[in-house]
Amino acid sequence: VCSRWIPLNLTIAQKKARVDWCKEMLKKYNGGASKDVYNIATGDESWLYAYEPETKQQSTVWVFQDEPNPTKVVRARSTSKQMVARFFGKTGHVATIPLEQRKTVNSEWYTTICLPEVFGEIRKTNKRRRIIIHHDNASSHTSAQTRAFLTGQNVELMGHPPYSPDLTPK
Repeated sequence: VCSRWIPLNLTIAQKKARVDWCKEMLKKYNGGASKDVYNIATGDESWLYAYEPETKQQSTVWVFQDEPNPTKVVRARSTSKQMVARFFGKTGHVATIPLEQRKTVNSEWYTTICLPEVFGEIRKTNKRRRIIIHHDNASSHTSAQTRAFLTGQNVELMGHPPYSPDLTPK
């Protein structure tokens, strides 16, 4: 069993807001049976780190009883990292969009590069398809620029309860 880390203790009101949101989504989408669930694309950003760790088995060596253990130089982990946004729908992966090296997400990137690519992938099969976006409450997701862009694209924004990182697709 894996658990998700929540960065603070939730108040009773925050817990209630989370439960209310979940109940509202279950009702709105008929417990997942509604065809509208196929219109939902959920996404989030995270850092991908590149390194090549050696497993315990790979670092095992044979020595005779009277031989000293060999000295092993440990490889330093790579400092390479890449921020990516990835989106999924009911049927699986929709898009993965990388940012420039060592950059972080902002509204400009989100509305000019990320979301247009996601919408393009979704609309490849049906240009008139309704899109519902679910993302967390990060500033780049809730900015006036992002809201205006979504309205202009005729995309519905699914709400997200505050302090609920465990309800996003990490």
